[in-house]
Amino acid sequence: MTRWPLLALLFAAWTAEAPLETDRLLYCGYWRSPFQVLGPLFVSLPDVSLFPWQLLLLALVPLCLLSPATLRRREWVMDGAIAVSLGSVAVTFLWGWMRGGSAYNAYYQLWRFLAALLVALLLFSAVRAPRHLRGLGLTVLAAALVRGTLAIYFYRVVVRGRIDPPPPYMTTHDDSMLFVAGLLVAVAWALARRTLWSWLSAVLVSAYLLYAITLNERRLAWIELVLVLALVYLALPRGRVGRRVSQLLVVAAPALVLYVLVGMDRPEPVFAPLRAFTTAGSYSDNSSMAREEEIRNLIYTLTADGNPLLGTGWGIPYQKVTSVYANFGKEWWQYAYLPHNSLLGLAVFGGLVGLGGIWCVVPAAAWLAMRGYRRAAGAPEEAAALSALCILPAYAVQCYGDIGFQSLTGSLILGVAVGVAGKVSAWTAVRPRRARAVAMPWPPARALAPRERLSA
Repeated sequence: MTRWPLLALLFAAWTAEAPLETDRLLYCGYWRSPFQVLGPLFVSLPDVSLFPWQLLLLALVPLCLLSPATLRRREWVMDGAIAVSLGSVAVTFLWGWMRGGSAYNAYYQLWRFLAALLVALLLFSAVRAPRHLRGLGLTVLAAALVRGTLAIYFYRVVVRGRIDPPPPYMTTHDDSMLFVAGLLVAVAWALARRTLWSWLSAVLVSAYLLYAITLNERRLAWIELVLVLALVYLALPRGRVGRRVSQLLVVAAPALVLYVLVGMDRPEPVFAPLRAFTTAGSYSDNSSMAREEEIRNLIYTLTADGNPLLGTGWGIPYQKVTSVYANFGKEWWQYAYLPHNSLLGLAVFGGLVGLGGIWCVVPAAAWLAMRGYRRAAGAPEEAAALSALCILPAYAVQCYGDIGFQSLTGSLILGVAVGVAGKVSAWTAVRPRRARAVAMPWPPARALAPRERLSA
């Protein structure tokens, strides 16, 4: 009763398009697709000041609590981490409110992360068997393909040859993490299934989403993708698959070196990943300079107005001491509550309690996902655990570089990762860790005859 409505709400959150009157960031305000029909789900109701989507998500809570599977096969480590995170949110929220902070802006800073924790708790009840993980992975993949298709259509039909200069991105900044998550699900499934069809599907999906990432022109997407794939490689157990991947990397190494040497400082789209790494921290890029200036303002706020343990509290804006690059129009009146580096913002607004307590669900999910991956008994468990583990660096990068903590898209992906990590770990807690492959001598040792064994 709860699994399919929850999947529908997740798909709607990742693909819905709010009306132009309330959101001019999507497609830079030039266009809307048929998915705008889902937009009313994300328009505040006048009497309760909540989205219909939020109310529908809350309506699933009593159904999950009444489910007989609620208390069965739970990972209490994850439950404890979520409880600590919620307690830390409450403490730092009250600290900001006591210091005169805005309750509305504090709610705006926190509600998407709280929705992620709620989604994780709902998944503990809604996902009852490993086969249910397939529907969850397909939901992520379908949403990524939908948004990727819309990005491609918007560029080729609406932008190319018609809008000059072209907009800086095709859909939104938040879709970077969705594209990476969809690609990761396809790769993880191929690694778990190890069939020709799964590998062919992974190649096709990856090529399609890489094209969408290229068109969207977000540097963070490439950084997230490289970190995710690197963690996939490090997490692979030693065995035939791990050896094959290592051999492919050795073969591809000369081509990668040539790619770096040729593509340095070149503007062609094929060198976008390299350009993302070379310009992300440069001082010649206005976007990077604005973020550096914002970081200096955040650090000054923490040292001048914050408490090392509790920070400034939520609902209190950071102090804008310098504003050479980070200048915002009147429509961005909440910018001082929503720094681009929301990971540092978490430390400023929440102090050590916020950074350690609120964020503790991320390392807890990483540990449990890795444990579940090592002990997985089937392809759905293995692919889900690997995806849950490897998407966490992408979420951290999104938080560090582009308001990821306040992103609904990224927060819900985090919620899915936390829920999957806790569920798979609980299923596999009673199983032994999968044995690693042991290298056999070559040539194989000759079997001794019975008489030779006795003499030996």
